[in-house]
Amino acid sequence: MECLKIGILEVQGAFLEHKNALVKARDNIKLPVQIEILEVRHPSHLNSCLDGMIIPGGESTAISLFLKRNNMVEPLRGWIQDKKHVTWGTCAGMIILAKQTENQKNGGQPTLGIMDTDVSRNFFGRQVNSFEAEVNLSEIFTNLCPGDKVCHGVFIRAPAVIQTLSPNVEVLASLTWKDTSEEVIVAVQQDNVMATAFHPELTEDVKWHQFFIERVIRNKALLHCSTK
Repeated sequence: MECLKIGILEVQGAFLEHKNALVKARDNIKLPVQIEILEVRHPSHLNSCLDGMIIPGGESTAISLFLKRNNMVEPLRGWIQDKKHVTWGTCAGMIILAKQTENQKNGGQPTLGIMDTDVSRNFFGRQVNSFEAEVNLSEIFTNLCPGDKVCHGVFIRAPAVIQTLSPNVEVLASLTWKDTSEEVIVAVQQDNVMATAFHPELTEDVKWHQFFIERVIRNKALLHCSTK
């Protein structure tokens, strides 16, 4: 039975909820696969044994400072850029992964600069403006995880992608924003990296965790074929 090793950057955010969702999602996948979930808090935790990683939500500035103080910026960037690995950032994780960010705090905020996206921090407002809404899933998402074409999204002081900077960035989900009736990009993927502005781990629906696991499995299979 194949065993996937998934790391969670345990700086802030709903670690336990992500872990529980990963286990539940694994049980929904009709494949003989086990998942070992490991904490990531030190450069030594970023080893080649990890197949995937989740960067949870929280306060993006605090996460950036933690990475800098613990000398994790370059090791984490290198780990993510390695095509053997699949990474998923939620909420603050979307900001951390972006190449450009808007509405930053004074002095700016360092990011990993991985995804060709321009992300607006607190796009939907402050903490008091947090909300829940139905999110429209793209065909790219539903092709890998067949089922409903919408999901329930929990948005907590959430960001949004206001511009994609490369055709390599694919939209996974959007939200019809009530203030403008326009479609706002709230989930994207680029190569082996994906990001969501909302918090799937805070709902009972684990289709996003299933999507992530499926991507890790496919990535390992592709790498295995390429080395034959």
